[in-house]
Parts: sequence; C-alpha cells; structure tokens
Amino acid sequence: MTINEILASFEKYDGVYKRQEVSAAIALQDEITPCFINVLKDVLADPEKYADQENNYFGHIYAFMLLGYFREVEAHDVIVDIFSLPGKLSGDLFGDCVTGNLHVVLLNTCGGYLTRIKELVQNQDADEYCRGSAIESVMYGVIEGFISREEVLSYYRDLFAEYEKSGESSLTATLACCVCDLYPEELMPVIIRAYDAGIVDFAYISREEFDEALAKGKNKCLQELYEKFDRVQSLSVHDSMSWWASFNQDKKAGKLLSTSSIKNHSKLNLASTVHVAKKAKAKNKIAKKSRKANRKKRK
Repeated sequence: MTINEILASFEKYDGVYKRQEVSAAIALQDEITPCFINVLKDVLADPEKYADQENNYFGHIYAFMLLGYFREVEAHDVIVDIFSLPGKLSGDLFGDCVTGNLHVVLLNTCGGYLTRIKELVQNQDADEYCRGSAIESVMYGVIEGFISREEVLSYYRDLFAEYEKSGESSLTATLACCVCDLYPEELMPVIIRAYDAGIVDFAYISREEFDEALAKGKNKCLQELYEKFDRVQSLSVHDSMSWWASFNQDKKAGKLLSTSSIKNHSKLNLASTVHVAKKAKAKNKIAKKSRKANRKKRK
C-alpha cells in the first residue's frame, strides 16, 4: 500500500475504521510523518473549510492521532496552533478529541518542553476545553518527568490567583481536579478560598474529594495518577480508535452517523476519566437550569 493510497483512504468518513491503512501508516512512520504534518498545516491554513460538516473530512483526525502515537516533536507547533484557534473552531474540527486525548498528544509531542502547552493555557482566545486539556497536560508532565510536582503546583497557584483576579472561572474546576490528583495538601488554602469565592463548581469536584485525597496520602495519589496515565499510554492506535462510535454505526437502521455525530463521538479511552465525566455532568446541570429558567419566562 502506497502513502498516497493510505492518505486517500483517511480523507473521507465512510463509517469504517481503516485498520489496515493505520497499520500500513505505522509501518511507514518515517516516510508518512511529514505528510501528516502537512495535513494539519492545511487544516490550520483554512480551518473553516475542514470544520464544515458538509465537507465530511476525517484525514486530520487520523493524522492527529498517529502523530501523537509517533511522539512526533516536529508536529507539536502545528498541533498547538490548531488548538489555539479562536472560538469553537478546534471543537468543530476535532469534537470530543479535545477533552479525550488532546492533553496526551500535547505531552507526547512536546519533547519534554512545556512552553507552548503553557502558551495554550494562557491563550484567552482559544476554546476553554482546549485550554483545560493543556492544564491537564502540564499535570501529566510530572508523570513523564518533564517537570516536578512542586513546580506544577506553584504554576497552578499562580493560575488560581490570575483567574480569581480576572473573574475568569471557566478553568478553575479543571485546575482543582488536577491539584486533587497531584495530592492537594500544599494548595488547600487556595482551594478552600476558591470554593468560598464560588469560582469552583461542585458539579465538577466536591470538597469531599479533596478530603479523600488527603486521607490517601501523596504517594497513593501519585501512584493512581501514574497508573491512569500508563493505561492510556500503553494503548495501541487500534485500541484507542477502533471502538469509537463513529466506526460503530447503527447497522440495524442501515445508517451512518452524521458528520456532526462523528466529531462528537471521536473519543479515546481517556475520555471516560473522571474529569470528562464531571464536565459532562456539569454541562447537563447548566442545561437543566437554563430549561427551567425558560419555562418560568414563558409562564
């Protein structure tokens, strides 16, 4: 199978996971890597075109996944740039991959340097979920040995202070989750103040979860974090992608999922982690409040 044949097979979504082509791409890693980087550069140059649901394009998702699996440092800048796009463009392009595996791909491609990941965290124009995944990526840098736990907690302390001062509270729940996972003892005054100020949503993480983490102790918390990350890193690309809902269309109904459903269901196994579940729970809670408010207005 040639590189052109592999790339062509990835371009259009047809409801079938391209297992044979993915295996062929892995076998041709050195030769095909520049092609995948160019795919992402093309998307970055005209993101609206590729985000258009009518386009039905899927090649950038295969490229993104495989470059992360290859741990390709040369892809890091274009990946950060794509997920730094303003508004909801990144989400339209990659759907639940934003919360499901962006933090892993960022870490795998950074070459041990977290500078650009932190730039994404600080980019107020970028989608908040992309920024949240970048915050988590910094946390997992501790597991990879790229940064010390103490440095990360100091960085998170500064972010809490910044968000409290600016009134930007959309990312504080993600910060709180990461602090809890890293063992929160040193930052408990910051966490308590954040809860008291109402800038951390209980729907994401409760005060009791911090008590539980403290009771476990630092070594146990870090061990659990290591094991969670190791489970994801040990997955093959096939294990990570083939189970996606977009590749398991409703055969009984004889239909493929719509393109919007594809991008809303393109998740890694990591998407079943506690943080993503809490995000979904919180969004549902907000939606319910909104529906209740609308009903009251109509009355």
